[in-house]
Amino acid sequence: MNGYSMPRLKQIAIEGFRSIGEQVVINFPVNKPVVLIGENNSGKSNIIRAIELMFGEFHPKYKKLDDYDHYKRDTNNEIIIETSVNGFSNRIGKSSEFSIGGFKYVTRKGKETVFNAIQAENGGENKYISTELREELLCVVVNSEQNLSFQLSYASKYTLLSKVTKAFHDRLIEDKDRVDRLKTFFEEIKQTFSEVPEFSRFSENMSLLADSVLQNMTHALAFDFSAYDPSNYFKTLKVHPTENGEARAYEELGTGQQQILALSFAHAYAKSFLGQGLIFILDEPEAHLHPLAQKWLAKKMFKMAEDGLQIIITTHSPYFVDLNYIDGIHLIRKEETTFNVNHDANSLFTYCLKTGSNPSKTKKETIIPFYSNSSTSHLLSGFFANKIILVEGLTEELALPVYFERLGFDPTEFGVEILGVGGKGNLAKWWRLFTLYQIPTFICFDNDSKSKDSDGTKRKDALKAIGIPEEELEGVLCSASWSINQKFCVFGNDFETTLRTSFEDYSTFEDSVKEILGKDSKSLIARETAKLINLQCESLGNTQMKYLIDSIKTLTLYHGK
Repeated sequence: MNGYSMPRLKQIAIEGFRSIGEQVVINFPVNKPVVLIGENNSGKSNIIRAIELMFGEFHPKYKKLDDYDHYKRDTNNEIIIETSVNGFSNRIGKSSEFSIGGFKYVTRKGKETVFNAIQAENGGENKYISTELREELLCVVVNSEQNLSFQLSYASKYTLLSKVTKAFHDRLIEDKDRVDRLKTFFEEIKQTFSEVPEFSRFSENMSLLADSVLQNMTHALAFDFSAYDPSNYFKTLKVHPTENGEARAYEELGTGQQQILALSFAHAYAKSFLGQGLIFILDEPEAHLHPLAQKWLAKKMFKMAEDGLQIIITTHSPYFVDLNYIDGIHLIRKEETTFNVNHDANSLFTYCLKTGSNPSKTKKETIIPFYSNSSTSHLLSGFFANKIILVEGLTEELALPVYFERLGFDPTEFGVEILGVGGKGNLAKWWRLFTLYQIPTFICFDNDSKSKDSDGTKRKDALKAIGIPEEELEGVLCSASWSINQKFCVFGNDFETTLRTSFEDYSTFEDSVKEILGKDSKSLIARETAKLINLQCESLGNTQMKYLIDSIKTLTLYHGK
């Protein structure tokens, strides 16, 4: 299915709406999901609400907004939402001479709301937007509050089931002979119902009652039981989940299962009706799924997006972040106002070169596979952190949080993620990615002469990336003890060796831990030893750990300058 064969949203620009003051622009790449990530209260849901305002059930021009819908709750702040679209079949203009390029919404309390269609050819605006035009592209939001039973019901003409059966109906009535045959079939069904005496009596009594109650009204009601709805023959269809061939109630399903089934229904709809656009929004799909199910659902969603279904996800789970679709990833942040950070292969390539990446090895066409092929859900969890500490491996990743917490600094409280990157050679690589997304990132390593970086090339790459001048590199690489500044920490020649010389009782407790765990569990030994040593008395280790904590607390964003 070609992503351009149906109406689709290309871009939305939002200004003055809820937490969004200055304009936020979200682009929607073809055949890729749009993934909104960021901490709670950053504004992800407000972006979803803006999309729903423009393409949801209610006509934007007549939807009443609340004071809190205006930025800073100031109703003098104008709300402006502009969208770019393509693939619409309906046209606009006096003689339908223009195709649809987008929609523009402007509102301020006390003034008439503007909702215009934008002419693709010249950018002109048309005030009249027909219902048929609006319904070419509609959005569906599925979350824990809007469950599957709602979407697969006729509660509104904008539910998934209503849209699907309406599409069936439109195809059906194109053939008059088929409609006549269907009417005959339904009349036969109705006659069969009438063979039940109780049905006939109830139908007759209800009709008589309706006639007497409504006889003085302009529009009388002729009560009639029918086996079909002439405005939509398919409304007799019901959708039920099944198990082992038996129908089940929606209430029997978990919310996670309901979201998955809703996604499957939307995908089938998008594949079956290429002329009808659908923006399918999943708000925190991970909320009711265990990690393995999250991983499975994310994989299915990415494939569905590649197949043409326009999917938007808000998430706090790294399983829904895939660097293969980097141009659809938006990190949503909030300071004074909500803003988004979005990049693509070109900007990542440019930033890598800017921060000292080897030009002979860094290629624009391979930069995404270079990152995506080595990314893990653990590493991608860095996107959800306020600050990141990159360390060489599991030993530092497990041990450092113990020291920090015992000295009064809980990393999780401050949104600090400690990530082992699998060696010195990966420090610069992941530092570049996370700082590109404006996440302050600190690096830690040691000068182990037995490592695979005996010539210092990998450490130099990391130090150059964070902006250490060439003339200072050798001094850092020759450090045999602690070396800490506002950007990095060196643990001497070796992490464990440095700790043994920095804490008087380290070796004693380390030996006792080895007797319990054995000598091969290096990372676990380091963590358990960190729990036992005395951090109350003054020592070199105590002083340096506190200095490291202070450096992390004051860490700001560095761009390799």
